[in-house]
Amino acid sequence: MQKLNKEPFHTCIINSELTYDIRKKILWPHITNGNYSIEPDDFDSTFHLGTYFKNQIISIGTFIKENNSKFDDDAQYRLRAMATDKDYQIKGAGRNLFLTALQILKKKKIMMLWCDARLNAIPFYKALGMKSLDQIYQIPNIGPHKTMYIYLDSIK
Repeated sequence: MQKLNKEPFHTCIINSELTYDIRKKILWPHITNGNYSIEPDDFDSTFHLGTYFKNQIISIGTFIKENNSKFDDDAQYRLRAMATDKDYQIKGAGRNLFLTALQILKKKKIMMLWCDARLNAIPFYKALGMKSLDQIYQIPNIGPHKTMYIYLDSIK
């Protein structure tokens, strides 16, 4: 594993194409047609974040204005396709990206963020203050998930 030394991460808004490499390697290795885009990538309200280390994107996330009927609030965003390169996991890159997104969403007056979390990602999201609904469900080709959420007024 690569050591990070003391160089900081830098998280910023990126275009959707810059998410494809990590989507391919980490999230969707089952896709064989080379299409790593999702329909909402190009919606005006969607934004993508990338966390860089030494000019290389090591973590990505896509944030989509989408309401989940399991929640009453109208001002919701959905997190999709968040992943960190295997060489940089558990080093703070994903945390940096997530916290940057929360600040952007608060400025947009969004009330809550939700996601479909893989079971192995639940401890990460819980450590960031997200809560989960009880039901476990399957997403084809990917596996079991739970819905997780955070109300933005619950964070500083």
